[in-house]
Amino acid sequence: MRHYLYIWHDPAEQMIVASGIEFRDFLPALLDAGGVLLLKGDARVAQTGMLHVPRQQLPTLASEDIAAWGSHAWADYADDAAAALPPPDDARLAEARYFARHGTPQHQPRIAVLRNRFIAYAHDDGWYLKLFYSAWSDVADFLAAAVPAAIGALEVTSLQRGDAGCWLQGGVAHAEVKTHDIDSVLNRRL
Repeated sequence: MRHYLYIWHDPAEQMIVASGIEFRDFLPALLDAGGVLLLKGDARVAQTGMLHVPRQQLPTLASEDIAAWGSHAWADYADDAAAALPPPDDARLAEARYFARHGTPQHQPRIAVLRNRFIAYAHDDGWYLKLFYSAWSDVADFLAAAVPAAIGALEVTSLQRGDAGCWLQGGVAHAEVKTHDIDSVLNRRL
């Protein structure tokens, strides 16, 4: 995680928007997943199209220069879903391809065949993240493990309600506007 965190929540969309969270910050939350389906990105481990990366290879993926890819998208998948992953051209993954292209789910943030908890779209890893989730408890657990106390205390209950955005830096939390315009927030705060 970077030295700051900007975050807000849209409960109706089951989405958080953040700046300061990198892919590697998800590793502890993905330890009980089967792995991730890389929907968009230029991973060295990828050949072409979508790539499933099993849990054991996630640290290798996280060590790549993901920010250099530009935009990337991924969804986790359940441990036992790996054996049933359809080929990338399967119609059941059309929603995943839609998400990779547009950064928003076509219908809901869950891809049935993956039984995912998260589906993420990021630009310049750590700069902009849209994270859609299946259950709020997964987001709360992720944030509890990923946000270091040195950055500040995140009020998860307020975030869950979607009251306001939040800026954490230097051990202090501040209310912030809810916006996709990350540059406007970072220009004021950094």
